[in-house]
Amino acid sequence: MSGKRQHFIPRFLQEGFASHTTGEKVFTWVYRKAAIPFNSNIINVGVEGQFYTTDDDSTADEVITAAEGSFGALIGNLRSDIRGSLRDPQLPHLVVHLETRSRHLRESFLRTGEWLVARFLDFLADGDAFAGYLTRKLENDPAMFRQAFAEEFAKHGVPEALLEPLMRITSPLLPAFIQRQKSEFSKLAGALRSGMPGVLRAAAKSGHIRALKDSAVPQPRLQRYEGLTYTVAKVLDGPLILGDSMVLFDVNDSTRYRAFLDSDDTLNAVFLPLDRERVLIGSRNSFDGDLSGLRDGIARCSLEYFIAAEKSDTNDRLQIQIGADAHLVTQDELEDILTEVIQG
Repeated sequence: MSGKRQHFIPRFLQEGFASHTTGEKVFTWVYRKAAIPFNSNIINVGVEGQFYTTDDDSTADEVITAAEGSFGALIGNLRSDIRGSLRDPQLPHLVVHLETRSRHLRESFLRTGEWLVARFLDFLADGDAFAGYLTRKLENDPAMFRQAFAEEFAKHGVPEALLEPLMRITSPLLPAFIQRQKSEFSKLAGALRSGMPGVLRAAAKSGHIRALKDSAVPQPRLQRYEGLTYTVAKVLDGPLILGDSMVLFDVNDSTRYRAFLDSDDTLNAVFLPLDRERVLIGSRNSFDGDLSGLRDGIARCSLEYFIAAEKSDTNDRLQIQIGADAHLVTQDELEDILTEVIQG
């Protein structure tokens, strides 16, 4: 993977969903949301320029590239139709690696942040509403500006003893000052809105890369997968697809399949499609073999696209479901977060 064009869905995994090969070239069908499916060389699928590189720092890319050899060999062994429980200690590392390296993860954090920031800037642009919010915050916590003043005092060498007299003088004046600034709030919102998309995208990329630089397998999530029992199963009701989240989680939730595992979720099983007919399953208890709805779950938990070994009516139907359950946070949860911030 090392180089300018970096695969966030590794080619060793995509190869299991090949439609055909021409020499060393491997092709697959790409089903993007609301687009005509197309057949493509996997060298051009799941790839983005400088995805794991920021400025001149390619550490994360090098770490991931170094890990791909062993993980690619492991995937190859799993495709050999191994039966029964698997004991390879690398299996939970593989799950964490694929879960955390994806564009799906980065984009989900970014889109969540963009939505929250956009809604908050809408609130800021409403001068009356935002002034009322600041006034309520001041009434509930009269010392809310103390830290800001203290930091400015320290920065400019102002004696700390002057802080309390300043607070006594300014606190009664702040509500009136806030009301006089109402017309400025919309200007501030406009200025922030123009530059915020670039700031958020840069922050999402740098945060993702920072998490991957130290290890191709970030440790905090590993423990949850080390206690699972792993097996490879054949799917008999039709060819599998590979979603852009790569791994899929079965949790105690009405939707069953999820693209992300929250810290308070009860994990029943994790699924990793290996090729058109095999799936790696890591289960908390003995897996009952129920793979009903797995293909639908993969499509619904894909954020932007899935790949498949064939173009078919079934895959055309699955394409319509892309993105339905893909998001990091539900719309209702986002609304609750925003309400808590605004009313807090």
